[in-house]
Parts: sequence; C-alpha cells; structure tokens
Amino acid sequence: YWPIYEAAQKHGLPVGIHAGTMYRYPTSSGMGWPSTYLQDYASGTQIFAAQLQSLIMEGVFGKFPDLTFVMIEAGISWVPSFIWKSKKVWFGVRGEVPWVKRSPALEIRDRVRFTIQPFDTSKDPVRVEKLIEHLGSEDMLLFSSDYPHWQFDGDDPMPPGFPARLRQKIARENPLRTYSRLMETVQ
Repeated sequence: YWPIYEAAQKHGLPVGIHAGTMYRYPTSSGMGWPSTYLQDYASGTQIFAAQLQSLIMEGVFGKFPDLTFVMIEAGISWVPSFIWKSKKVWFGVRGEVPWVKRSPALEIRDRVRFTIQPFDTSKDPVRVEKLIEHLGSEDMLLFSSDYPHWQFDGDDPMPPGFPARLRQKIARENPLRTYSRLMETVQ
C-alpha cells in the first residue's frame, strides 16, 4: 500500500480504513471463518488493532510524516489499552524497530482518527469522560452515524454521554482538521 500512502500524503488526503475483508482470510485471525455475523462483526476490533500495529511497526508513520489515517467503524473502547500496551512493549524492544523513532502513543494520538460509530462503551457521562481521558486526546474522535446499517446505534446522531464541550469538536472541528479540503467549502 506504500504507493497509496505516498499519493495520499502528496495530495493531503487522509487514508480511511474500514473493517472487512475480500474473503481471502477469515476476520477472526487464526480461529477460522466465523459462522455468525455477530462473530464477524465483533472480530473487527482485532483487524483494526493488527492494522494499526502494522502501520506503526512497519514504519509507515516515519516514512510518511504528514499522513493521517481514519479508522472507520472501529469502535473506540479498545484504543486506550492498545495505546498503553503498544507504548510499553515498544519501550522494551524498540531496538528491533529502530525506524520507529516516536512512541506509538504519540503517533496514534497525532496521526490516527476514529469515528464514533459504533460507540462501543457505556453511555454514562462519567465513564465516557474517563474513556476520553484515557485516549489522551480529544482530537482523535470524528462524527459518524453508521446509518443506514441495521446495527447502528440509534436515532440520536451523537451518542449519549459525550460532554457538551466535545460535541462541537467531534462534529465540526476535528473533521475540518482531518479533511482539510472541507475548509474550502466552509469559508
């Protein structure tokens, strides 16, 4: 995918990554093909985690320093523990990947965005605030509705629990920074 990354960086475009396969490989890693939609859908987190780890450890962020990635329909509840573990392991074995100059935590917070659908965590405002605190950046979240998928989170365009101060950021400010070409239409 390096030629795609190069072209995206050249034109100032983020790269969107959406869960799914071309049915060459099972979504559930080494466990074989899923037998239900639920198993396939829930396995998406594993795919996103593996893809994100590959982007970091294969040096994509170092080679393309101005490129942003958007994880679409990835959920967000898994991201804080992924950031923590990636950073911890990188500190211990970073000699194995000398081309990774910055902590995975910094790379993810600076260069990766996540759409808020599906919103795979509690709707309790206190817990949502704690999740955002654990992410370490309010800039990582982008609005999405997931409509018309039948498993979308409901009729409220913004999942309950998000603080008012963050709603505008998720719905307008973060997307405008991520998709800079949108600024041309806003002004």
